[in-house]
Amino acid sequence: MEDTWNLKVQQLHKRRLIIWIPLGLAFLTAYFHRVVIGVVADSVMIDFSIHQAAELGLLASIYFYTYALLQVPAGFLADRYGPRLTVSAALLLAACGAAILGLTDSMTGLYGGRFLASIGVSLLYVNIIKIQAEWFRVREFGTICGLLTMFGNGGALLAATPLAIIVDSLGWRASFYIIGGYSLVMAVICWVIVRDRPTDVNLPSIAEVERREGIKQMSLAPENSNVIDDMKVVFGNYYTWTPFWASVAIFGVYMSFAGIWGVPYFMQIYDMSRVNAANLMMAVVIGNMVGAPLLGYLSDRIGFRRGPYISVAGLFLITWLVLTLWNGAKPPEWALFPICVGIGLGVSGVTLTVACSKEVNPPHLTGFVAGIANSGPFVGAALLQPAFGWVLDRHWQGVINEGVKVYPIAAFQGAFWVCGAVLAVGFIISLFIKETKCHNISAVLKRKEKSVVH
Repeated sequence: MEDTWNLKVQQLHKRRLIIWIPLGLAFLTAYFHRVVIGVVADSVMIDFSIHQAAELGLLASIYFYTYALLQVPAGFLADRYGPRLTVSAALLLAACGAAILGLTDSMTGLYGGRFLASIGVSLLYVNIIKIQAEWFRVREFGTICGLLTMFGNGGALLAATPLAIIVDSLGWRASFYIIGGYSLVMAVICWVIVRDRPTDVNLPSIAEVERREGIKQMSLAPENSNVIDDMKVVFGNYYTWTPFWASVAIFGVYMSFAGIWGVPYFMQIYDMSRVNAANLMMAVVIGNMVGAPLLGYLSDRIGFRRGPYISVAGLFLITWLVLTLWNGAKPPEWALFPICVGIGLGVSGVTLTVACSKEVNPPHLTGFVAGIANSGPFVGAALLQPAFGWVLDRHWQGVINEGVKVYPIAAFQGAFWVCGAVLAVGFIISLFIKETKCHNISAVLKRKEKSVVH
């Protein structure tokens, strides 16, 4: 009997990798669309006669407004229709949006394609998290979330130097045809291979595995639980919001630089080619690809959330101040690579945002909390990207080169200062994140709350 059980657990471990890898590869599309505008910025501005940096920032920010608004609905779709169906349908939507972006000759089509692609990729993360919760142990949560971020950053990596080469050789539209085709293929693969839970393929549930391993089980939802009461619990919890607002600031600054304005900054201030500027964006992405899974693993290993979050937020702030202050926001070229790696490492703490939020709320609300927590970074990006462009426009001195506005170093330094102030606020907020020691402490917080009331 024990041998049969051990065989089933081994099969579970093998099958979950087969389930998870297509999801990780599908998640590439989310990160590609997240940063693609930065690499094709000048080409799009010329083809569509875009003359305001804030307007380009608005086009980029459509992704983040959409992403932020759809995180909670994504959780409801996962609960109602299952993550496998939702992920497959989402990838089809993303493929259609990419095709429209490649084909359109109007601003309406540009905004519409961006919006449709954003809807598609916005539904992926929460649904993948739900599948991970069904296939992986609680103590593996930080690690697997970090690995998912690493896979996703592969899309950002492709949207750096490889994309710059494609744009220079085939034009910017070709990149959207390629990602659209990839999204379509991954939709089919996910539908064929992915399963929502181990019991769908006659394997033991992860809860049963943990129970046999002697791990204390999470409490079930109260019988009288309802949506309104659940929302009151989550929204009324102070500790839900500390990681949320910290991620708003930290990720907002990161995406303003990595997602849109970093490449123009390097091309205009350092007179770099698109490919060389994109190489530095690859350094940012590599920093995040290394930092996210490493931080998730260390957090699980040492049993702390708050400390790792604060440490990398501090690293980000220091690195950003170096970029802003050194030689009037123009550090020597040799310093740019380590600065970019530092920025990528610095944002990796955002990977722990969902873990920090879910572990201070009742376990049966994990999906709802994950949706709220994961919307924070994209609220920040949606607000900061246009704001960065607005500061650039305020300092523009009327110079245009081949139909593209050229901004002086003072414009970029002004925008960097705004982002630095926001980043400092995010770091301060991170100091108030509740340490959970990688356990759900909602019951403890509830008892403390009752003792204060009485």
